[in-house]
Amino acid sequence: MCAARRSGGSAPNRSRLSAGFASVRTHRDDRRAPAHARRCGEQGPVSFPRPAGALRLAAVTALTVGLALVPGAAQAHGRNHAPDRPAALTTSPPGAACTTGAVLPVVRSLTPTLRATLVDADGDAVRATFTLRDGTSGRKLWSPPATAPQASGAEHAVEVPAGLLVDGRTYEWRVQAKDEHGRKSPTVRCRVVVDVTAPGETSVTAVPGAGAVYGEDATSGGVGVAGAFRLEAADADVVAFRYGFDGGQATVAVEPGTTAATVTFTPATAGPVALVAAAVDRAGNVGPERLYRFTVASASSAPVGNAQWLLDEGEGGTAADALGGPDLALTPSTTWTGGVLADLGWLDEDSALLLDEDGDGAAAPGPVVDTTGSFTVAAFVRADGSAPGAVLSQDGGTASGFTLGTGATACADSAALCWEFEVQDATGGTAVATATIPVTPGSWYGVFGVRDAATGTVRVDVCEIGTADEPGSMAPQTGTPVGLASAPAASGPFRVGGTPDGASSWRGAVSAVHTWGAAVDVMRERVLCTRGGA
Repeated sequence: MCAARRSGGSAPNRSRLSAGFASVRTHRDDRRAPAHARRCGEQGPVSFPRPAGALRLAAVTALTVGLALVPGAAQAHGRNHAPDRPAALTTSPPGAACTTGAVLPVVRSLTPTLRATLVDADGDAVRATFTLRDGTSGRKLWSPPATAPQASGAEHAVEVPAGLLVDGRTYEWRVQAKDEHGRKSPTVRCRVVVDVTAPGETSVTAVPGAGAVYGEDATSGGVGVAGAFRLEAADADVVAFRYGFDGGQATVAVEPGTTAATVTFTPATAGPVALVAAAVDRAGNVGPERLYRFTVASASSAPVGNAQWLLDEGEGGTAADALGGPDLALTPSTTWTGGVLADLGWLDEDSALLLDEDGDGAAAPGPVVDTTGSFTVAAFVRADGSAPGAVLSQDGGTASGFTLGTGATACADSAALCWEFEVQDATGGTAVATATIPVTPGSWYGVFGVRDAATGTVRVDVCEIGTADEPGSMAPQTGTPVGLASAPAASGPFRVGGTPDGASSWRGAVSAVHTWGAAVDVMRERVLCTRGGA
């Protein structure tokens, strides 16, 4: 006979929580027992009594877990959380992010705005309490009333009143959130440095490194020929420059470890150009604008390169170009002497410039040769000393575009002095070509500086004319070419007898000067050498 099944109660007595909660079971609810006799026609669960205390504990536990999963339910049942830490703290202008580290943000206002975003986990409205303290002493400077309550997630802001902050000092401000139940967040701190002093005026200099050097208030370069400009500030906290050519606007960061930057410009048209530049410091203060003007040469205004000053005037303060170009203006101390043909006894009327003291020389009002292409410059000269000196040169932006004369640094075979032709390259360096014909004081020479843009070279060719007692061969000796890929435009005056800074003055006489807008060949040099430059 089958044993009766034992049960702790009927189905309505089984403990389940209504109101949508899952069934609460004792730790024995899921046990199942097999039938006690196979002859019984069915098998079923074996139920055990459930103590009332266990049922109540399980129900409370399930209710607590359920409430924690419902937003706002904790507050509805009497629990409230403190607001979160204030976030997104900034000080503006310029909107610097909050920090208390070694490198502090800089603000460019004595009445900055302090901002923070407040969040409350319970969705309560929140107020912000701001305080301002001196960054060195910690003394409280300002503590305004709490802001008006706003919904969770809103930004709160206050403006520091005038008269509290001083330029150059460090300050600390703090903010704390408080909800409508009086719960407070942790306090967050920010430190800032005040800087309302703008940088000084920017220095602008045209520099080598591109196709042309566009000197201030000068005409140079050409359409499609790039120029480089160095922007520099004296203030150590400058981080960038605002600049623009003819109304354009751009920004360039300073080069690491400097307070300078280099910008380039490639003109699309000929004519005047205005460059405006201003320094920007780390706080965003902008210095005064610097206006730099230059003119892009047109095809008709570029120097043609052909000139011939025979220097046969013998007196006066100017020397005429036999080809109709500009006169050379002599400096007041420059005098005249006999030329190479007079010294050789060939033509008594031949004259030359005598350059025997500092400041002697002559100059054209502007450039004569286009140094960006091929050109040749030549002078028939007598060296009266053993020191290096420049016979011919043409001013560039920061240095001479070329110099033709004597030097002592690149001579072959350790010679103390040699003929040199030095041409500035596009990177700011120079290419120096030398000749092996020695420099003998008192002797006349024809010296040719040749720049061949087609082959990318420079060379110096020399013929020795000699003296009446010791005539030279008069045959030009071609120098060894030196590589020069490109050269900037030297847009300043063409000079005879020195360089613009007064250095490298020539000591001796100059009997004739020739220039060409091309690389001349040895045959033309030979003709001039046999005629003494005439």
